[in-house]
Amino acid sequence: MRVLIVKLSALGDVLRTTSLLRPLVGRYPGARVSWLTSRAALPLLEGNPWIERAAAFGTAGFRPGFDLVLSLEEDASAARLAERSCAGELVGVLSRAGGLTYTPSSAPYYDLSLLHRDPDGGHAAADRLKASNRLTYAELWLKVLGLRKPRRPGALRPVLALAEDDRAAARAVSSGVGFSGGPAPIGLNPGAGRRWPAKRLSVESAVRLAAALHRRFRRPVLLFGGADEAARNRAIAAAARRRGALVLDPGTGHPLRSFAGLVDLCEAVVTTDTLTLHVATALGKKTFALAGPTSAAELDVFGRGAVLTPPGGCSCFYRPRCLRARSCLDRFPAERICRAMDAWVEVR
Repeated sequence: MRVLIVKLSALGDVLRTTSLLRPLVGRYPGARVSWLTSRAALPLLEGNPWIERAAAFGTAGFRPGFDLVLSLEEDASAARLAERSCAGELVGVLSRAGGLTYTPSSAPYYDLSLLHRDPDGGHAAADRLKASNRLTYAELWLKVLGLRKPRRPGALRPVLALAEDDRAAARAVSSGVGFSGGPAPIGLNPGAGRRWPAKRLSVESAVRLAAALHRRFRRPVLLFGGADEAARNRAIAAAARRRGALVLDPGTGHPLRSFAGLVDLCEAVVTTDTLTLHVATALGKKTFALAGPTSAAELDVFGRGAVLTPPGGCSCFYRPRCLRARSCLDRFPAERICRAMDAWVEVR
């Protein structure tokens, strides 16, 4: 059986979709899985034992005639290619004259999305469904595909196959900023992609949290962030060090696999950023996700950590900017985050 997955972006979404590979191949033993993605996301699929071939969208494609196609990109060109590639069952996004729609089979997921429009063109119904949803991303797609949920939580983790070269590159970066041994650090990513500023901690909150993590667990704190957060991270690290905390800034903009190698150095990871979350869970790290204007229910740490929501919840559901004078995420007490980690992280 030939299976094609069309999922191009965002990086974190590509990685979390790899959680479907084990149950998919379990359902169809011997299935040959191909994956069409963005050039930027290809490193996340490199070496994945469940994927026969991965290729970048816009390059030489695959021979059509797939028995099952998962069309998971909300993009007209990608959806049309998915349909052309399919000789059997197609699940997911479709491109039609009136715009993008989706197969009835994929309604458990896409009814919660921006593709589900009200008669007036709004998304109130989708927002209500998403707010009431209690299934994780992987569980929603298991439901769509009729796949059995594995008994072991870790069996639904994303799949990221690091090589020794990736780990060596990460060790070189970390030693360059003063970490070359001793207690494993706590990774902290207080940022988010440019599209979602409401998912970031403020600099002041990030400084307080970094200092609290170091005081509580007596471990270095390794700071992560996106390429456009370099100056912000330098400011966070400098301010936390003035408070006496050992906070290391390895810089931003590393190749994806080197970044994953840095995450792999950590004892635990605290993050507002979902790419960091999915990398950490794929590597089996103790992970603590701070969920603001997003669906906390869809996030999963697979029995190793916690998904934490702000006191009183977040009323800015999927808005890029917070509606409150003090953002939802900045209302997280650092002490509460540390307490959630106490059972998981040894004090050194």
